[in-house]
Amino acid sequence: MENLRRLLDEVRLIRKKAEVEKEEADRRGENFNIFNVLGVTSDETRTHSAFIAELLDPNGSHGLGDQFLRSFVDTVDCLRSWNFDTKSAKVHKELSIGGKNEVCTEGGRIDIVVESNGKAIIIENKIYAGDQEKQLVRYYNYGTTNCSDGFRLLYLTLNGDDASAYSREKLVVNEDYYAAAYNHEISDWLQRCIGCSARHPLVRETLIQYQNLINQLTMNSMDKNSQEELLKLMSDPKNITSICSILSLETKWREQIFNSYVLTPLKEKFKEMDIELKSRGINMKRPEWTQYIRLDWGNTLGKNASIGITTHIAGPKMKQKIDSFSGPGSHAPSDWWSYGWTDLDGKYWEIPQMVNGELVDYLYRKIFAVLEEIKKKQLPM
Repeated sequence: MENLRRLLDEVRLIRKKAEVEKEEADRRGENFNIFNVLGVTSDETRTHSAFIAELLDPNGSHGLGDQFLRSFVDTVDCLRSWNFDTKSAKVHKELSIGGKNEVCTEGGRIDIVVESNGKAIIIENKIYAGDQEKQLVRYYNYGTTNCSDGFRLLYLTLNGDDASAYSREKLVVNEDYYAAAYNHEISDWLQRCIGCSARHPLVRETLIQYQNLINQLTMNSMDKNSQEELLKLMSDPKNITSICSILSLETKWREQIFNSYVLTPLKEKFKEMDIELKSRGINMKRPEWTQYIRLDWGNTLGKNASIGITTHIAGPKMKQKIDSFSGPGSHAPSDWWSYGWTDLDGKYWEIPQMVNGELVDYLYRKIFAVLEEIKKKQLPM
């Protein structure tokens, strides 16, 4: 235990040093970031997909031809030996592939498609939004039908998470599709792009700002020297046992943070309700209800989180889509979700947002809106 305390003290010193260096950089204006200023840091479509697609486009306004696309192909493992012709490539953003059919195996909008000579790189981009029903299945079927010489389907997330079964069904990762990460493939690719754009200062500086945004979103805000110092400390033989002990408790630690900083405050805010932490989610109900509000996050706390009204009691119920469960990421009513359900914004589920109260405030607004709609419309519960 003494070794662990010493290790944490040393980590604290490195973090403190990094914070001081960041403050000095702030004073020099080095951390100015147009994406933060405009408040578009987590907009998947208008910020990230649009920016990445522009970089990948050989005819993009960056003026570097196919250099960025070639760098992307060289960075992503599943593309490196695939013999993709970058010079003749065309890029499509938000490509419509038709309306969804009844069994949800066709249709939708693909975030980014890069096509060339019968081949295609298909990218599903996820920053915080949850998976849609059979989403990867639909894009896989599109590739199978429309790409005569083959395709690569990339599922891009902040940390390289796998797609949920709700989206991929029987598709196999690293065979039918490939997981990619902003904090790995995209970060490495951006570094290559910055090198390519040395003689294009406006492009280079914009890339640096975007790379800083990615570091911010992936909680990788430490400068390179501090990272190396921390990694050296973590790799020291005398610290290995302590590091392994910490890592082994990651899931339980996250749950404890959630219980202390999110669940307890929610119980205080909704004292009239019974709130229980269950397997893979939270149930909220009043004594007279047969249904309950459900916050659900599957196997990983915060991953693909959603909110809806459900029940354990089988049988026919009134089905009605309500406003609180409408909009992007929403799902139709069913026998078990009588008023539908909708995805929750994933950007609030990181540890800092739990601790500083952002997640509590966000969930409070969502739950309060549901309760108000139930009361106003006198919905049977």
